[in-house]
Amino acid sequence: MGHDLLEYSALKDYIQPFIASDVGLSALSELAPCDSWDEARRRLAVLSEMMGMMESSRPPELAAISDIRPLLSIREGSVLEGQDLVRVADVLVSMARLKKDLQSRDGLLAGEASPMEPLEHVSSQINALLLPTGEISDDAYPLLRDLRNRYRAIRSSILEKLEQVLERLKTKSVLMEELITKRNDRYVIPVRHDYHVHMKGITHDYSRTNRTVYVEPMTVVDENNTLNQIKSQILEEEHKVLKDLTSLVHRHTGEIRRNLLVYGRLDLLAACSRWAIRSGAAIPRIEGEEMNLMGARHPLLLERLGTAATVPLDIRIPRGRDCLLITGPNAGGKTVALKTLGLLILMARSGLAIPARADSTIAPVGSVWVEMDTNQDITHDLSSFTAHALSLKSIYEHARPGDLVLLDEPGTGTDHEQGGALAVSCIHALRNKGTTVVVTSHSDLVKLYGITSEGVENAATAFDDSGLKPLYTLQYGVVGQSRAFEILEAIEFPHDLIVEARGIVNREVNSTLARAIEDISKASSMRLEAARELAEARRLKENAAAELQDHKKERMESALRYRRLLDQLEVLSRRQVSPEKVRAVREAPETAEVVKILADAEPARSLNIEKGCTVRLRGSEQEGEVAETGQGFAEVVFGTKRLRVGLDQVFVVAPPEPKGAKRETVSRMKTPPPVLPIKVVGMRVDEALPLVERAVDRAMLTGQDRLEIIHGAGTGRLKKAIREYLKGLPCVKAMTDAPMAEGGGNKTIVTLGVG
Repeated sequence: MGHDLLEYSALKDYIQPFIASDVGLSALSELAPCDSWDEARRRLAVLSEMMGMMESSRPPELAAISDIRPLLSIREGSVLEGQDLVRVADVLVSMARLKKDLQSRDGLLAGEASPMEPLEHVSSQINALLLPTGEISDDAYPLLRDLRNRYRAIRSSILEKLEQVLERLKTKSVLMEELITKRNDRYVIPVRHDYHVHMKGITHDYSRTNRTVYVEPMTVVDENNTLNQIKSQILEEEHKVLKDLTSLVHRHTGEIRRNLLVYGRLDLLAACSRWAIRSGAAIPRIEGEEMNLMGARHPLLLERLGTAATVPLDIRIPRGRDCLLITGPNAGGKTVALKTLGLLILMARSGLAIPARADSTIAPVGSVWVEMDTNQDITHDLSSFTAHALSLKSIYEHARPGDLVLLDEPGTGTDHEQGGALAVSCIHALRNKGTTVVVTSHSDLVKLYGITSEGVENAATAFDDSGLKPLYTLQYGVVGQSRAFEILEAIEFPHDLIVEARGIVNREVNSTLARAIEDISKASSMRLEAARELAEARRLKENAAAELQDHKKERMESALRYRRLLDQLEVLSRRQVSPEKVRAVREAPETAEVVKILADAEPARSLNIEKGCTVRLRGSEQEGEVAETGQGFAEVVFGTKRLRVGLDQVFVVAPPEPKGAKRETVSRMKTPPPVLPIKVVGMRVDEALPLVERAVDRAMLTGQDRLEIIHGAGTGRLKKAIREYLKGLPCVKAMTDAPMAEGGGNKTIVTLGVG
């Protein structure tokens, strides 16, 4: 039988483009479902954190580091070249930078990066001695710098002398070419074979025709010898440096390999995060005893067709059900639903986000077993039915309680009645072993089993009867028909053949079972329609109730505005002022402003202040219990004080304790905020009194029982005038100096009240 029936390996092809490093590719090749769901939950939590970082303004940077593991495997005594050592240093620096970045953010990823050793002393020593090209730095190695300077000086001297020789030989017609070259690591010039007549030298090489001789003039022999000696010293010193650095790297081979392993996992984690974000995938909850994949899409279809063209599926196996039977027309999406369920479970167990809604839930099942059509197995000389039977046999023998078994059209490839009977027996036997079975089928026997057996959830792929095409969604509580003739008509199959086939079916298969399935499907459709109508009726009822409540609120607001205007006029009337002044107050801009504020005030958010409930005074932390309520006010006990306040000055913190008493519910609306102490220090009497008058009015309107007036000492004239004015107001109950700690005679405390 074939392997990877759920096409798990194809996921790696989609994640691979997001991998940054070679070690990340190695980690991707090892990606597989976890041994336990606890490990899967841990991986999903880490992935969730990485996805959050990737979507932030500062995602972690993962460099495309080289896979330097082959460099760590060379034989003892071997020496790495400078460029290889620079690669090692660059990799160490990148890994240390990533660890520092992740640990600065705390969280789970910091723990994932913690096994990495920065090995900064290794990378810093390599970078201190080697240039980016791999050459040893002159600045870091003075002895080598001196040798290189001597080498360059002697080389320049040799070239200068050879230039002089070339210049002298130009007139002798002995030069084959006017150039300086090297033979046997010594500087020479090309001349004719009879050069001995014109100069002395040592022959080092001949051309293929023997017409050109490469000669080292005697004037540069000693310097060439010295140059080669210095070169040998340079190579020896360079070898020492590279050998020491290679030994340093090899002393930390274990730590470097572990660092590479951790870095590869982090690279894979970042790649999985980028793929999940691009695909709109989410982290599912792993809990409970039910499968609930909402808006699930098959990753392969998602990659091939895109989000818009891929129809989302809701795949559910409720609590208490151990079998999901999916029926419906050919090419309706039954196998896709089966594969989507299996693949998404494997993805979740691998610590991968799944292309489904975030509220999806996956029950922690055991192993996932799959049996589906892979066509005839000609490599083992097996028929299609025999191959299916061997696969079913293996699953039955190895499946354990808690496992999930996915069966796609079991029992096909033979007589449909015998195959259906085999499918029913396998499903029933697997359920008895404690596994959860998800099966797709066209068999009437399997459909009958789904209808009559407890613990089976029936679902059908939806079909558009008007357009004669599948809709690729699942309808639960419905048993689907195969719709073979409708599909044949949609593809313009020969009509006479369809008519003949219908006749055969009507004579042979017009059974009680077929009628029962049709009746159940119609009943399920009617139930779904009734549920939709009930939901619509509930919505209309809720809208009507909300409109009624809004109407009641509006009436209460109007009553409160009217009452407050009456209270204001009553306060004015108690001052014994002339009707002209009352009219002037009514027409004053301040009054119009108050009326407008009251009229424009929004309704209170809560209309349930009642006797016995706990309320809090707005703008403070003071709480009290409502003792009495009235139209637009409430009397609240704050500690030892009982105050009358406007309903909009407080809000409910806790409802009253149930005592069986009749509830007294009143409405409230917003009023001006409490009046703070007023300061009239330094004002003239005619300037201060209007401010005091407005403050008293506002305090009375808000139900405030206390007002503070700061007037200072001065000559005492202002204090006396204010108190004389206050004595004439019926709402003023008492006046006293403030306590010495709060200003004494410089402040007057006014006690207010009605009646």
